Amino acid sequence: MGFRLPKTRGMLRREAGNWLARLQSGRDPDVDRKFHQWYGADPRNAATFDRVKSSYERAGLLRHSPMAGPAQPGAAIRKSGWKPLPALAAAAAAILLVSAGIVFFRDGGFLSGGTETLMLMTSVGEIKQINLADGSRVTLDTATKVEVEIGASHRSARLRYGRARFRIARGREPFVVQTAKTTVTASEGIIDVEQGDRQDKVQVLAGAARVRGLDQKASTVALASGDTVAMNSGGTGQKGVAAPEPDWTRGMLQFEATPLGDAVAAANRYSKQHIIIDQDLRGLRVSGAFHAGDTNGLATALAAAFHLALRPAPDGNLNLSRKAVSEHQG
Repeated sequence: MGFRLPKTRGMLRREAGNWLARLQSGRDPDVDRKFHQWYGADPRNAATFDRVKSSYERAGLLRHSPMAGPAQPGAAIRKSGWKPLPALAAAAAAILLVSAGIVFFRDGGFLSGGTETLMLMTSVGEIKQINLADGSRVTLDTATKVEVEIGASHRSARLRYGRARFRIARGREPFVVQTAKTTVTASEGIIDVEQGDRQDKVQVLAGAARVRGLDQKASTVALASGDTVAMNSGGTGQKGVAAPEPDWTRGMLQFEATPLGDAVAAANRYSKQHIIIDQDLRGLRVSGAFHAGDTNGLATALAAAFHLALRPAPDGNLNLSRKAVSEHQG
């Protein structure tokens, strides 16, 4: 039987904050059940969560948050008209909820030698940009989660799912980004990191980076500006030159002779309402620019451009298919 070290107070606090973000985001429909399992599994979990939640409540920072909590103690978090207390802003260990899905922990502060821990989440259709304590900046794409730690002796981020752009400021320590399969290290620059089910994609827009699979035997791939690499689960990377793409951080989707299957897949990431196309339509090529999240507008434009039938499905999705012969004749 293995021996497991007890969790530190910092680990417990991060877990509690993570649950706050998850409860608020609504991304996981089963989150309430999972939260209560975690809350009841260890008295330290319950005590830490209650303290963190209480800090938010005293600061009035949960007044717009539909988070659910256990009945006793840690009652459900309700909407209220509380206002933040200015005195809390000067606390040595400050906890701030900036907006939905964004939780900050500042232990002493970055400039005073402490660590700033951030847990960042976006829901479907959201794109958020956050400034970090070291002067860097991270932009989260739709349905993305990133955990960041900025300290005097380390700078790191863990991409749990989705895609993020890291605009890394020069610092004494390198900035390290980890996914489930990949480690990316850079001193400064602009880097896109995307975690997929089968492979991770890293693209360097400025500066340079070193990319390696988590296997210690995996080789390191050096990337310069304009390079990209796709890393599979075995730590093998396929390096190439990045094709020109629109800047997703601006909330626009731009297609240039893009296969319709790929265009629809990209658009579906930004909306809970999806476009469903028949298999024989996937090879059609589409060009144009569309607002991310405007699924109905894109589906309507595609139907008009390719003379397709557009039909709403019972589940709210939009089906595109070739028109029947009778429709053409009509």
